[in-house]
Amino acid sequence: MKIPLFSVKAYEMISAIDVRPFTIVMRLLFPLVVLFFPSIRGLEAQTTTATGSVEGYSSVSLVPGGSALVPVFVNPSAYSAATTVSGQSFTATGLTPGAFNTVSGNATYFVEITSGAYTGYYYDVLSNSATSITVAGLPGALTGQSVNIMVRPHTTLGSIANNSAGFASLQDAFTQYQSNNQVASYYYNSGGVVEGDFATPANGVTVPPGTGILVNNIGSATVTFIGEVDTNQYVVSMNAGTTLVGPLDPQGGNSLTNMNLAPALASYGTDSGSLLASDGSLNITSFYSDGTTLLDGNFQPFTSSNAPVVSLGNGFFINASASEYWTNLSVLSN
Repeated sequence: MKIPLFSVKAYEMISAIDVRPFTIVMRLLFPLVVLFFPSIRGLEAQTTTATGSVEGYSSVSLVPGGSALVPVFVNPSAYSAATTVSGQSFTATGLTPGAFNTVSGNATYFVEITSGAYTGYYYDVLSNSATSITVAGLPGALTGQSVNIMVRPHTTLGSIANNSAGFASLQDAFTQYQSNNQVASYYYNSGGVVEGDFATPANGVTVPPGTGILVNNIGSATVTFIGEVDTNQYVVSMNAGTTLVGPLDPQGGNSLTNMNLAPALASYGTDSGSLLASDGSLNITSFYSDGTTLLDGNFQPFTSSNAPVVSLGNGFFINASASEYWTNLSVLSN
């Protein structure tokens, strides 16, 4: 698999941030248009329930170079219900068999838990029958419990590409930091995405909520995100090694210290983070944790005057010694 030179260098430098601060050749600029509107919409064909939601769009402009890009919305739910957990399945009613099945090995939907101790956790859907939804990775502690759920379509590389303008076919790359510290690169191709062989379709590769991709573009480009503001807290799985994550925040401008990151990171340099600059300065802001407070590159607590701000659509790399979870409140709670 061919990995863009930029991505290889970025990966090597990002992997070393727990040793020293660093600078990466990366430019990020986010002129944006944001429109929010409350709406009452019927959920898609698989449910008869109506729900209130806050929906909108945000356009993210990327200057030539490299950018961290984190989708800022979730997709409206296709099904919602109170359900009971049995093994790796949730009970359901009135579903079309196979409606949520994987396609070509990629999950097309995920279940988001919206009540109880696991609120905000999400699990990829493997398949469904008329009366059940089977997922991957459901913890045994949930067996027998009653919870509320939503089934949402995944954001994918294909949906990002389809809602973009200005990308150069077979030149601009999307890089994803995956489990087992793997780096996978894909290429934009005429409104879609292909793998590193420049031929195999990769439109269905998912970008789970709260995670992002590194975008390398040779010219100016724009990505428009359209969707729903998640009213629940969300729980992001951070891999051992490097993960690119960011807030589900369609407005941007929130302080890094308001995102509940400190409890998710092992203390005093065991884990580290790196916020990519969004002002074209090419700087990286390194941060650490003492378990309860975020620390700057000198292991001093951030103050109200120097706490970094996360721009709309921007993300940060987390270098973790072990797999961890980051729990962040909905932006509607901030």
